[in-house]
Amino acid sequence: MGVDLGVGLWSFQSTVSMPRSLPGLYRDFPAVARRVEELGYAHLWLAEHRLWYDGWCPAPLIPVAAAAGATSTLRFGTAVLLLPQHDPRRLRSVAAAVDAAARGRLELGVGLGHRDAEFDGVGLARTGRGRRMDAGLEVLDREPPCGRSNAVWVGGMATAALERIGRHGMSALLPQTLDAAGIRRAVDTVYAAARAAGREPGRIGMVKDVWVDPDGDHARSWFLPRLRRHYVEEAGAWWVLDGSHGFARPERLDKQVDRAVRSAAVGTPAEVAASVAEAEEAGVDTIVARINFDFVADHELDRQLELLASTVLKEVTA
Repeated sequence: MGVDLGVGLWSFQSTVSMPRSLPGLYRDFPAVARRVEELGYAHLWLAEHRLWYDGWCPAPLIPVAAAAGATSTLRFGTAVLLLPQHDPRRLRSVAAAVDAAARGRLELGVGLGHRDAEFDGVGLARTGRGRRMDAGLEVLDREPPCGRSNAVWVGGMATAALERIGRHGMSALLPQTLDAAGIRRAVDTVYAAARAAGREPGRIGMVKDVWVDPDGDHARSWFLPRLRRHYVEEAGAWWVLDGSHGFARPERLDKQVDRAVRSAAVGTPAEVAASVAEAEEAGVDTIVARINFDFVADHELDRQLELLASTVLKEVTA
């Protein structure tokens, strides 16, 4: 049957090193979605953040709604909406409307969120995010916005988070840093919790940083240093490690970035396909190949979309 392969993460960032027109990014997104659909990908994922200098998309369901009207089969996911920062009933209503407009093609991914500034900016305490997450999932479970519980994806890898996913019969969206053994443990935890709750377990998805090139050494030498710089900035400024932000804990920051870089699927089409197959064998049925970063120019992104589709996509979905 093969793994369900899509691409992400579209975040509409504009940085000093790669400035872009924000109105243009939103305007052109339906055409991007048509291109992704024509190449044969199953799904396209967006991400949500707010209050950051590069203009991260603060409301991804709006461009999803626009792109849904320009496509017919492509599914759209969010990886992830920051559920504790939303009124869950209003979010459920908006997501249901977008899913109806997309004729049932929305995959609603939600997560905790972790940046203090984002919670401060919407008038909420970050310390209360766990309770708000639980309450939000209860709302989405009672009345799934996409008509089915397994169309709600929940990000996480902690045991408590995985058990919560299983209890609700929702789908798990695992982080890219898990190895095969970690994936298996996560799958077992979700399935056990679902069985204990008398629920049908959802799907198991995973975000994977991906870069493919016929010259594997070139792929690694070009992509991996840039990926490292990307995560140093993101993790250093955003992530809280042992009570301090990443830049205040350089030894912890280095280890976290090393894990992210080591876990990337980078190399020849055969090497990338093997990495996807390893995740599938461990229990993953849905892969979000993250190829869209703030250091990837438009022409490089389009070439990557074509190459990944003509090689890896054909192999892993056969």
